[in-house]
Amino acid sequence: MIEVIPSKNRYRVKRDWIESNLSFSFGEYCIPNNYCFGSLCALNDDIIKAGEGFEMHPHNNIEIVTYVIDGVLGHQDSLGNNGLIEAGGVQRITAGTGIEHLEYNYSDDEAVHFLQLWFEPEVKNLEPSWEKRKFGKKDQLNRLLPVISGHDKEGTIKINQDIDLYLSVFEAGESITYRHDWGRKLYLFVIKGELLINEDYNLSRGDSLRIREEFELSIGTEVGAEFMLIDLV
Repeated sequence: MIEVIPSKNRYRVKRDWIESNLSFSFGEYCIPNNYCFGSLCALNDDIIKAGEGFEMHPHNNIEIVTYVIDGVLGHQDSLGNNGLIEAGGVQRITAGTGIEHLEYNYSDDEAVHFLQLWFEPEVKNLEPSWEKRKFGKKDQLNRLLPVISGHDKEGTIKINQDIDLYLSVFEAGESITYRHDWGRKLYLFVIKGELLINEDYNLSRGDSLRIREEFELSIGTEVGAEFMLIDLV
């Protein structure tokens, strides 16, 4: 079964310093019957204005993945980590028994655009940890590049959950077939451009797919696209 979630159906939150499009219920924003898809429980498409951000706040027992699309996102946490995540950068936080962190746009004039995903942990109450890495567009070109994995894949950031998260940049005319084990789920999100899925589903920026009981997915584009694919339980 393939379920298409158009970009316009996301819950939009707009304040003077942030614009966020929510794919799932999140915090005080309740989207009926839309809480999680497998272990994925949040995908927020955020744009934060220059000189603004989230001040220090706590989390526990959640796996947080952040992917910066444009701009630079600042990070500080209660473990003593302090750094900048540039465009193409991926960050993973294992909140475990508890962590506090802030996310801030330190730029004077440039907004930062990023995706933030929350996954339920496979094992609770682990020691909190943080990791970041940058993945170049050339490495993503016309292929599925694994960047986050719970399966010790070489070159990926380790996460405490049974998932594989891929980033990809397709040139016009490119296509690929993705096969996975029966009983698992797939989640696809279009970051930029347009995709054609299984010759039946046309997707544009901000659209997503929730896929169950399918073991093969055909992904192609006529005009070029950037997207994220998650293989999960």
